[in-house]
Amino acid sequence: MKRRVALTGRAIVSPLGVGIDAHWHALIEGRCAIATLPRLAALGLAVSRGAEVAPELIQPYLARLPRKQQKLYNRATLLGMLAAALAMEDARLGAGAYDPLRFGVLLGVNALSWDLAAMTEYLVASESRDTPGTLDLALANSFCMKNINPLDYSLKTLPNLAAGHLAIAHDAQGLCRAMTEGPMGGARAIGQAFRLIEEDDLDVALCGGTDAQLEGLFFTNYCGAGVLATDSGTAGGFAAGEGSGILVLEELERARARGAAIHGQILGYAAGAGNGRLVRDAETSPAADRLARVVETAIEDAGAEPDLVSEHGDGSPAHERAESEARRRVFGKRAELIPVVRMKDAHGDLGAASCPVELLACSAALQHDMIPPIVSSSSATPRIPPRRALVLSLGLFGESAALMLGKAGVTDAG
Repeated sequence: MKRRVALTGRAIVSPLGVGIDAHWHALIEGRCAIATLPRLAALGLAVSRGAEVAPELIQPYLARLPRKQQKLYNRATLLGMLAAALAMEDARLGAGAYDPLRFGVLLGVNALSWDLAAMTEYLVASESRDTPGTLDLALANSFCMKNINPLDYSLKTLPNLAAGHLAIAHDAQGLCRAMTEGPMGGARAIGQAFRLIEEDDLDVALCGGTDAQLEGLFFTNYCGAGVLATDSGTAGGFAAGEGSGILVLEELERARARGAAIHGQILGYAAGAGNGRLVRDAETSPAADRLARVVETAIEDAGAEPDLVSEHGDGSPAHERAESEARRRVFGKRAELIPVVRMKDAHGDLGAASCPVELLACSAALQHDMIPPIVSSSSATPRIPPRRALVLSLGLFGESAALMLGKAGVTDAG
């Protein structure tokens, strides 16, 4: 028999605030963290808007992390480590409260970014003197040997180190996995953690995602790929952000036995691959087909339908149409009766952290029996307080994932 999986620890580090309560109250108050950022404007690109976690938001919490270690973290790792510390506190999982060998870490991350200025310096120094515009390997190797600290480079750019830091800090000696799947990483991390606990491979998992899409190299790449919304409004896309969302998932009966607060239950999960190409307008229908199958599988896995849907809602015209079409295919006429929220309108696209942050916000919505009006994209209002939320995540290449979250005590169609 499959085991039930409880959500016992919640932590958000987002442009709206640090902690689940701060983030939730910002949503309720209708705040928006997307703004023009001087450091982005200085790049001279067509995009200068984003959502950052301001220094004053995280400064009060940094004492939770080893001071000497902080300088070794890249931005995504710092945000993830902070959220993990807060999630463990929320779950009341101190030393001796779990078996380290049955405690795992699954973390969605992006391919971590090298500093843009350092990359530019490297490329300029390595350009062939004889053939401008091409790389001279001899010059490149010489520059690397003389100017790049290999220890610092590896500590800042290896994506699996973020998950490793979390595991070491919290003595998680079970499975440790970094999910480098772009904006889908966080959803897959939660889904796989859910399965591992459900199937008795783990008792506890620290999972979710962390990302820093405002780092210069990332930001310029996304801008060049045409996936960011331009300042002029001539091109749709997402507003890049940064943040982390970390969950503690735990086998339900074990959590109850130790007196943990149950913030909800993961009821279902499904994911599907894309076709390896950036989703364009002409590919809306195939993307909708794939998403509809994923949603149907997640609902079947949960054994019940949602009464709240959290869209991926990143502003991409193709994604917008695919999500709308998939909802109509799955729910038919009922699609207009299910409230829909679009949380990226408030805090931007947080990359691998988006789905975890949005799922945690949905857990607050279920807990407080209300839906944040600022992020509602539907005129539908629930006839009863929401009990189950369907959280969607889409990748840049047609991938999709769906997680079903239930209110504490809600497990089936009843």
